[in-house]
Amino acid sequence: MRARILVALAVTGLLLIGPAATTVAAQSTGPVTLTVSVVDQNGETISDAELTATWENGSTTETTASNGRAFIDVERGANVTVSLSHPEYIRNRPFVVRNATERDVTIPAHRRGQLSVAVADDSGDVADARVVLRQNGRFVSQASTDEDGAIASGPIEQGTYTVAVVKPGYFRNTTTVKVGASTRTRIPIERGTVSLTVAVRDPHFSPPRPVSNATVSIASIGQLQTLADGGARVSVPVNTELSITVGKEGYDDVTERVRVEESDLRVNVSANRTPSLRLESINTRVVAGERLGVSVVDEYSEPVEGATVLLDGEAVSSTDADGRAAVTVEEPGNHTLAAEKEGVDSSPVTIRAIPEDGETATPTQTPTATEASPGSGSSTPGFTPLTAILALSVSLAILALRRR
Repeated sequence: MRARILVALAVTGLLLIGPAATTVAAQSTGPVTLTVSVVDQNGETISDAELTATWENGSTTETTASNGRAFIDVERGANVTVSLSHPEYIRNRPFVVRNATERDVTIPAHRRGQLSVAVADDSGDVADARVVLRQNGRFVSQASTDEDGAIASGPIEQGTYTVAVVKPGYFRNTTTVKVGASTRTRIPIERGTVSLTVAVRDPHFSPPRPVSNATVSIASIGQLQTLADGGARVSVPVNTELSITVGKEGYDDVTERVRVEESDLRVNVSANRTPSLRLESINTRVVAGERLGVSVVDEYSEPVEGATVLLDGEAVSSTDADGRAAVTVEEPGNHTLAAEKEGVDSSPVTIRAIPEDGETATPTQTPTATEASPGSGSSTPGFTPLTAILALSVSLAILALRRR
């Protein structure tokens, strides 16, 4: 009997709870209405403002009535973005309603304004200068000046703005401008340079060592060489982006992009030697069948462990921790030795293997002197016709002197 009573109570409870649960579920997923009021900076309501509300799964548009209010149905819990359109009023950015529920929302709007900016240097109008408008630190808009050095902002809120003008090669000029219905202003900018130092270091060493006589190429600037301290210095335009390439024979080229602002700049560039192998043989001549010692070093002349040693293109040995290996050359004749590791090859070294009994030398013919035959006109050693004539001339000269 008690069991029947409990079952009856459970069924009754479900019947009572079911409609209530359905109502709660419907309330948690159904649309909600935002009561939106649009007001100016004095709190006065604005009629005929077109409001476009968008959220993840939908959008709708309503217009404020004469009392400045509009009712907008949106999805419950959605983040709703409301944009305003009006011939006299504007907002610099949309109004956002987060986690939408049934509530009143007030959206402030401001009178429409416009700003025209002229940019010039000491030579005249400056084209392609970037003009950035911010209000209370928040970005509003940006544009580049035309060939006459001018830009127009388009419709913006009336109020106070920070206007920054910048162009590569010029110092930035930032000023405050109060914008009305139609405001014009002129902003001067000035050319300038700063010192750029490029310091080239080889990180293989500890501490890294300066790399002298490296070529530093800077796009639109030129080339210069690093000094003994690994540094190169040049004047560059302010507020520019530069591409710097560092190269030197035996080193991999390195390219860096740097942003130059309005203070001296130092750029540290790490340059590594191009990976290479060098095989060194103790001898270039070896007796066939004997072992020949070789060593392999890298681009820093340091021993290379695990390098494969090739004899006439075939792997025959590998180097130990000291970069050494032994190779046996079986056949007499000229052979090529080389080393390889991880895709890096050494230049080949030619060695000559000679037979165990040595190489047979070709006898060299020695020319023999030909003896002079009697009557062949040979003169007695030490006395020739020339010496006889000289002796006669000297005797005549002495005789002439005595007669005087």
